[in-house]
Order: sequence, then structure tokens, then C-alpha cells
Amino acid sequence: MKAVHITQQWEGFFNYLEGYANIEHYKHVEFTMEFSITDNSFVGTSREKESQDAFKKPAIAKGFIDDEKMSFMMKYPCVYCKDDFGNIISDKSSEHPDIHYLGCFDSDKKTISGNWEMTVYEEKYVGGYLEELLNGTFEMRRIN
Repeated sequence: MKAVHITQQWEGFFNYLEGYANIEHYKHVEFTMEFSITDNSFVGTSREKESQDAFKKPAIAKGFIDDEKMSFMMKYPCVYCKDDFGNIISDKSSEHPDIHYLGCFDSDKKTISGNWEMTVYEEKYVGGYLEELLNGTFEMRRIN
């Protein structure tokens, strides 16, 4: 059997809770992705509006497509955060944690939407683990 390679371009957005003062204030960030699909697996890159000027390299995405579901992991070139004034600060000496995405196809809207999650802190103790997570939603649409 011959593997089929297809390159696709997508655009979309993700949301995340910005700060803890107002639980209803979500930041909306637009992104573009390009990936190559072989059988049901894909690998590609992503750039988003919020941090695109902080890195010379794009984020890397790897995942799979199974029926009506899409699952992938995203990794930025290094850790970054915002300072008190909203400026992006990157720490090139620290590896960015994996961001896990899980979405479903909506054939009516022709989109993939779902949730993402990232572990930003983890501590092991006698009875288990203590984790701090960031999470949000995403939606994307194929543009080619």
C-alpha cells in the first residue's frame, strides 16, 4: 500500500483565560497551521498572532486524525509569558510544555473545534500529584 501525502492549510483561533481577576475574560488569539498528512498522522507548523514576533521558528504540531476526531500536540520553540504590561517575554533556556488539543469535525460548519490543555506546574507528593493546568477552546477551518 502506498502512503498518501497531503498538505493542508488551516486558520483559526484559540481562547485562554487571561489572569485570575475576571473569570469571564478570555483572550482570543488567531493562528494559522500548515501540516502534511500521511495516512492518518500529520506533522506541521503553527504561527499565532500573539507570540509570532517572539520566535524565529514556528510552533511544531504532531497528531492524528481518526474518523471525526483530531488529536495533536503543539510545542513552541521555548517558554514565553506576558509581563505586567502585556509584552511577550521568552525564555530561550527553558523548554515549552506540550499543549494537547482534542477536537471534533463539524461537517455543517466545516470546522474542527474542541479543547486544549497544558500542564504548567507539576509536583509529586506522597499521595499523588499536584498540577496546575491552563486550558481553553479552539476552532479552525481549512483554507486550501
